Amino acid sequence: MTGPMTDDERTRFVRYTRPERWPLLDRFPVSGELHDRILAEILVDSTDEVRRRRHGLRSRAHDGAATLLADPAYQAALRRLPFHGGDRVAALGDSLTADRLGWFELLTHTMRLAGYPGVATHNLGLSGDTTADALERFDLLEAFRPTHVLVLLGTNDARRHGRSTDHRMVTPSETQRNLRVLDDLIRGTLHARAVFITPPPGDQASIDRSFAGETVRWAAAELDAVAAQVRDVAVDHIDLHRVLRRQPDRTWLDPDGVHLSAYGQRLTAATIAAGLSRSTTAGRSVDAADDREFGDGRDAGGAGHPGDAVDAAAGPTAAAD
Repeated sequence: MTGPMTDDERTRFVRYTRPERWPLLDRFPVSGELHDRILAEILVDSTDEVRRRRHGLRSRAHDGAATLLADPAYQAALRRLPFHGGDRVAALGDSLTADRLGWFELLTHTMRLAGYPGVATHNLGLSGDTTADALERFDLLEAFRPTHVLVLLGTNDARRHGRSTDHRMVTPSETQRNLRVLDDLIRGTLHARAVFITPPPGDQASIDRSFAGETVRWAAAELDAVAAQVRDVAVDHIDLHRVLRRQPDRTWLDPDGVHLSAYGQRLTAATIAAGLSRSTTAGRSVDAADDREFGDGRDAGGAGHPGDAVDAAAGPTAAAD
């Protein structure tokens, strides 16, 4: 990015950037005040402004959680989550998980608002992470001592860099190997349940428009291929990719064609909560047979209303922005 950031760009940067998750600062923690100072230095902003942006995003996340909790189907899914007192639930992912308006923040907020007893949560989402990066941070996951690990990775494996020629961050064979290793380490070393989530589809026209002239880009077809690898490798998975692809429009997608909109994050949280509630034991996947249970959360006029599902009794919805 060249030139000064706009106010919206600064807020977006704070939305996805968590210095406390940077590996060095995660292994050698410093005060939260220093995290804000780091963001302020990067943004050429004051720490007060950084805090204001963080608090504003937290307030929006609480509002998103309240929207989800207004949906009886989401409430029902929340009651059936396979978590019990003393469980420790971690999320391992990239910017889709690090997002301060993201699905794991929403799941955590709704569990707390609903009075879910004695379940600890830990967001290990880090913007830009690949499956290889997640393996490098495995010691940080292990330190949390999770009983359940929700893994949403792969979007950045398909990220390409270069101008005249470009190269993938992680080759398809490496992605498959890394997914298998993560599954083995989580289940075999941590003795925790590993639930993998297929990464969302991308929109090629939006990607080409948003990243024109940049040295980084994605191919939507490669994102589809990564989702297929997750389905193939992880017996216990939730097929978010397929659920999102079946939506009637792309309001769940950010204008950049890769990230999720705030509505898309709510839909993702609803999809994952419903998948977990239907998959109370390892080895149960949520696939095409389950897609019919998710509505787009909007009425015929396009306005968002909690509970406006295709089949109101079948599964959770998320009101559109």
